[in-house]
Amino acid sequence: MTNQDISRELEEIADLLEIAEANPFRIRSYRRASEAVADLAEEAATLVAEDRLTEVPGIGKGIAAVIEQLVTTGVSEDKEALLVDYPAGLLEMLRISGFGPRKAAVVYRELGISTVDDLEAAAESEKLQELPGMGAKTEEKLLSAIADYRRGQERALLGDMLPVAEMLVEKLRQHPDVIAAEYAGSTRRCRETVGDLDLLATSDDPAAVCQWFAGLDALEQVIMAGDTKVSGRLSGGRQVDLRVVEQQSFGAALQYFTGSMQHNVRVRERAQKMNLTVNEYGVFEFHDETKGDMVAGATEEEVYAALGLPWMAPELREDRGEIAAAEEGRLPDLIELSDICCDLQMHSHYSDGHTTIEQMARTCIALGYQYMGITDHSQALRVANGLDAERLNAQHEEVLELNEKLEAEGSDFVVLHGLEADILSDGAVDVPDGCFDLLDFVIGSLHQGFSTDADRITGRMVTAVESGMIDFVGHPTGRLLLARQPYGLHLDQLISACAEHDVALEINASPQRLDLDDVHSRRAVEQGCKLTINTDAHDPQMLHSMRYGVMQARRGWVEAPTVINTWPLADLKAWLAARRK
Repeated sequence: MTNQDISRELEEIADLLEIAEANPFRIRSYRRASEAVADLAEEAATLVAEDRLTEVPGIGKGIAAVIEQLVTTGVSEDKEALLVDYPAGLLEMLRISGFGPRKAAVVYRELGISTVDDLEAAAESEKLQELPGMGAKTEEKLLSAIADYRRGQERALLGDMLPVAEMLVEKLRQHPDVIAAEYAGSTRRCRETVGDLDLLATSDDPAAVCQWFAGLDALEQVIMAGDTKVSGRLSGGRQVDLRVVEQQSFGAALQYFTGSMQHNVRVRERAQKMNLTVNEYGVFEFHDETKGDMVAGATEEEVYAALGLPWMAPELREDRGEIAAAEEGRLPDLIELSDICCDLQMHSHYSDGHTTIEQMARTCIALGYQYMGITDHSQALRVANGLDAERLNAQHEEVLELNEKLEAEGSDFVVLHGLEADILSDGAVDVPDGCFDLLDFVIGSLHQGFSTDADRITGRMVTAVESGMIDFVGHPTGRLLLARQPYGLHLDQLISACAEHDVALEINASPQRLDLDDVHSRRAVEQGCKLTINTDAHDPQMLHSMRYGVMQARRGWVEAPTVINTWPLADLKAWLAARRK
């Protein structure tokens, strides 16, 4: 079992215990252990083998025994005992946004509901209104959340699927008979959600490669296995297809299976005008309805060159004008992960983060950043342990001391002190009295009051932008991919206000958010907005999610100079200072 699998199992035990109304301390212990395992830098199985599990903070002897059982047998007696009284369908219900263990316990005890289908039927027939605290509005929100959940069953987050694709491609590349291997499809185009995984390889012995691939432990089920193609299912039911093609066709196949379908239609149209035909096997001459000699196919560069075009980054291949831009030499110089020199949204244990400011800083230094911004929540967000004036002042002193410590070590790294301030119902920005001048910068974000209409939400956000109190807007639409739709918002109005008042918009790099999306990121830049790409990390491991934000920016045709956290610290400070005059 991987650390992710173990963490999920512990979290599910905690959920079942909460449904069972067990001792709150026991529930919290399992949740802490789940987080601890998720944050491990090495495999839990290694710690079990070396009898070091209890050295991990948050894991006591009792839960260590549960983890050992999971590692050695794949199941937990504690969980199996709970499932006798509480059906597994309750755990699936908890994947619905806003539907937690307490609500699951109520609907199960009072109405016998233990599946998503039953829950949906009860909401549609207004039976939930019979329960305390559940009215018509609750049912309406629940039905919307169930619809989101069902959409999520069809696709998976890029952040979940890309590591799997990379792992499988790396295994393919290590096989002695594989000449080259890549992933393709929407994963290669870095779409925020992914359906099936498409893999390509080239080999002089495709049958041997396919036979080997079909036997991988990563495949829970083999759907079909031939001499040049294997289809299987991964853990969680997601399908993966491997095609092994001839070396002379590898580039053509990679271009074709990367897509998008609309991009490929434009490519074929261009080929036809040049008396060529293009498919997954190559680019061929085409005269009098007869296919002639192959003119390209070994590499993508060859394929595009045969059509008189430069190679285009996969993120651009969505039929959004990239062919015309390529023809005219206007393709953007896309931002790269290496352009990022800081992360300007992250949280520590001062609010709802899981570690210290120094630990976050040390990780940022290891990532090669020049500076970072610590941005814990403001006081209005009590559920996230938001900071009042006293605690914000204390944090400021800690930031100053940490910077002195780093300087004494000979480091040029700097920690900026920021705040993720709630935008309140009237558009006011939740910065504690007397604290604004302490802060290097302020993020304005919405975390509450999503249910009001689009005009009101837009008005709140525009008022905050116009106030001069915020430097950028965090996760502007509030969406959670495959879980929660964006809140009602006239986004074009917000973009216009940000452009007018020189307030940046965030591309939140969390794989669950990727907010702004690619379309609006491009629109924002076209209207003169600055952007910032940040992880919103709550622990050191989450700081590694920056690449997903960069991928989203690349899909939005974003270039590095537009993104404020590609700037040297002196340039960022100059911009922040100018905004406060």
